[in-house]
Amino acid sequence: MRTGGYLPCDLCGASDPVLVLESPRLDGPLVRCRNCRLLYVGSRRQDFSFASADAERSSALADRVAELELVRPEVEDAERPWRLRADRRRLARLRGHVPGGRLLDVGCATGVFLALAGAEFEAEGVEPDPGTSEQARASGNRVITGTLETLAGRSERYDAVTMFHVLEHLRSPRDALQLVRELLRPGGVVMIETPTIDCAAFKLARSRWRQLIPDHYYFFSRATLETLLRRCDLMPVECATVRREVSLRFLADRLRRAGVPLAGQLQRPLRALGLADRTATVRPGDVMTVIARRAEGAPAGLRDR
Repeated sequence: MRTGGYLPCDLCGASDPVLVLESPRLDGPLVRCRNCRLLYVGSRRQDFSFASADAERSSALADRVAELELVRPEVEDAERPWRLRADRRRLARLRGHVPGGRLLDVGCATGVFLALAGAEFEAEGVEPDPGTSEQARASGNRVITGTLETLAGRSERYDAVTMFHVLEHLRSPRDALQLVRELLRPGGVVMIETPTIDCAAFKLARSRWRQLIPDHYYFFSRATLETLLRRCDLMPVECATVRREVSLRFLADRLRRAGVPLAGQLQRPLRALGLADRTATVRPGDVMTVIARRAEGAPAGLRDR
């Protein structure tokens, strides 16, 4: 229920958030809860959230992203080898908490991580976009077209649930994590990767921060995400900002998206000098990985890495 012009806070239910900023990149105003300090999009003009398996939504979102010139397909396509390395690091980190068993990848896209995980786990995925989920199945993955809610009421239980850049897209992260808790076996873990707004990049870039895009609706800090997890009986056991390898091509494109002067002109000289595929290791501090365990048997403390 919407109150006072803004949606209520998904974490604590308070209904009088304060406006933080407006950005044409978002689907509505960015607001902050006065009570728990969660930041979220306070109203939704088009609602690009992962609420249903809807090809029309995917098409409308693609049109909006193209209009804003947020993504250059040639840059994204060329980055696949580096994304595969990131998926391998994710899997290695997950194995440190659960060595095997049944795994569910929520928002599995084309199934690249799912295929890697299949060597260690009995792995399946769920993906809301019909075309993307079909592509994942064509690669031999077990994938359901739908959302997390599609799995509600199933008797299957999982040792691990992964949610890489999913939580910020949902209508209700709290509802989603409560369902994750039900899908996990006692002692099972959820691994989440999501932007963190408690970072220097947001403080500097503000409305041009790279994580402000049309289908991002929730922006957590470590504190607000840890609170949400605990309220869903999921005990945080590890939290870290993400380190990743990227090409100089990709790095230049992200600087362009952030509005850095002349960054949009870097691609041509990088190609001419043969530097576009050179690698940089970066830790921008605006994406975090959190691993939490279903409350039964959860360790008491949160550890850093």
